[in-house]
Amino acid sequence: MPWLVGTALIHSQAVTEKRGSFRNWTLLLAIAAFSLSLLGTFLIRSGVLTSVHAFAADPERGVFILGFLAVVVGGSLLLFGLRGKTVEAGKSFAPLSRDTLLLLNNLLFSASAAMVLIGTLYPLFADALNLGKMSVGPPYFSALFILLMIPVVVLMPFGPFTRWANEQWGRFLPLLRIALSASLLLALFAWLGAEASHWKTFAGVAGATWLIVGTLQFVWKRFRDAPAGRRFTAEMLGMVLGHLGMGVFVAGVMIVESTSVERDLALRAGESAEFRGYRFEFEGVAHHEGPNYSADRGSISVYVGERKIASMHPEKRAYASGGNVMTEAAIDPGLFRDLYVALGEPLQGGDSWAVRVYVKPFIRWIWLGGLLMMAGGFIAAMDRRFRRSETTTASAQGAAA
Repeated sequence: MPWLVGTALIHSQAVTEKRGSFRNWTLLLAIAAFSLSLLGTFLIRSGVLTSVHAFAADPERGVFILGFLAVVVGGSLLLFGLRGKTVEAGKSFAPLSRDTLLLLNNLLFSASAAMVLIGTLYPLFADALNLGKMSVGPPYFSALFILLMIPVVVLMPFGPFTRWANEQWGRFLPLLRIALSASLLLALFAWLGAEASHWKTFAGVAGATWLIVGTLQFVWKRFRDAPAGRRFTAEMLGMVLGHLGMGVFVAGVMIVESTSVERDLALRAGESAEFRGYRFEFEGVAHHEGPNYSADRGSISVYVGERKIASMHPEKRAYASGGNVMTEAAIDPGLFRDLYVALGEPLQGGDSWAVRVYVKPFIRWIWLGGLLMMAGGFIAAMDRRFRRSETTTASAQGAAA
């Protein structure tokens, strides 16, 4: 939630800085972003939320965080209510302008954060009001988040090409014809070439190509038209990396959603299973002693055709401290796919073992996209105008004195 609101805040701040608009909205987003980070801390630290992401359940600490959250939210909103009327209104803008696109960006990201907030807190309120136990799962988040992010992906390449205050349709629409053609063409190839065709594969490739090619077109236009030495500021480079990262992220999420495979197998030593072009050959289980645990360690060889590409060793560990039994999955990573193997329990008197196998294409692209967006944020923060010179600092100190 704070990441979504923070993304809206970054774009709203750009409008406030360039045009003087959205000042009150920018302040509210800043309050909301920090408040939601505290709310997330409360949810995972207090134990009120039952989730694999929750840890360190401590009711006393939860009460402290909740009190701090109340002070922060209440104090911030009180100050905003008292001083909000003194904030000057910004400049007006036409319905077609960069200002409007960034306003839509703010609304969509804020609505996405609200959707996650409702899905997270609704079961807690329902339980507190004796409306019954309920759980909000992936179908809710996946369906609504995709619907809210489609307009973001569609509109994102237009942003860098669009002027502030006022714009004309005929000026920038032709600039993105290449991006539109490339996205539809590559999406069609992905649809026809995928082993398991799915609309999410088509949408993911189309959206990612649209974002990446559209952003690269802006880079080319800027390189061609702007004078040397003034082509790219740190802020602009950060924006380019952030938008490219979003494209890579979209490809990773949608392709993983549509093409990942999970299989639960019962295998004896020497048996194998084949799917998605990979053959997993189970070679057996041996006892293994670790530094603070003992484990049943499986050996699985992975083949593509007759070529061996990986040896994987999942483990079932029993730790000496506390006797906890944990499953240690084996991972064979790659740029275009990851293979995961987890070892279960012995079956049928120990002759065969339960083995769970995952094939997840392009899952690394999710993290790569996140890293690109993070790098873009750091580079944008290094822009000159965010650094005060020694002369400006000395002048400010002199005036204060």
